[in-house]
Amino acid sequence: MQKMLFLLVLSLVGCANAEEEQKKLAAIQKTADERVAKAENEAKTKLSDAERQLNELKTQLADAKSKTEEALTKAQASAEEQAKAAEAALAKARQAFKDKARLQLADTNKELTEVSSKAGKVPAKSKAAFTKAMQDVAKQQKSVAKVIADFDTATVDSFKTVNAKVQSELAVLKAKIRAARAKIPA
Repeated sequence: MQKMLFLLVLSLVGCANAEEEQKKLAAIQKTADERVAKAENEAKTKLSDAERQLNELKTQLADAKSKTEEALTKAQASAEEQAKAAEAALAKARQAFKDKARLQLADTNKELTEVSSKAGKVPAKSKAAFTKAMQDVAKQQKSVAKVIADFDTATVDSFKTVNAKVQSELAVLKAKIRAARAKIPA
């Protein structure tokens, strides 16, 4: 019986220790669970913050891309408008140069008309020379008209060259008209 009593006391003491150990284990388990839960919550918070920042960056990137595309579109439109304006200005300049040259040709043709109207006064011995001079004038008129037409294809860089050629051809035409006039007696 003593043995039994001893076993009983021992089992009671062992049970009390086991119970305490279970309580300690439960407390440790509870602390561990709380730490795990806290770590999981912190991880979820950090992940949520990172996702929010990523979404903000995606939005900023999309906005930047949109603004870049808009700026590019505006720049292209502006460049196209400037090209059209330059082409229109070039067309106006071509027309202005052509009009000026045609006006000069018209003035020169008035001189030619005066000379032609006096063709009847040319003596018979000078008639062949006068006719030849008038043919040269007609050829030169065609040459001037052709050079004036060159303004249609002139570029900004070639306007001066074409204009100089027109002025040169007009000067030759005027000289030929004066030569024909010289064949008419005063």
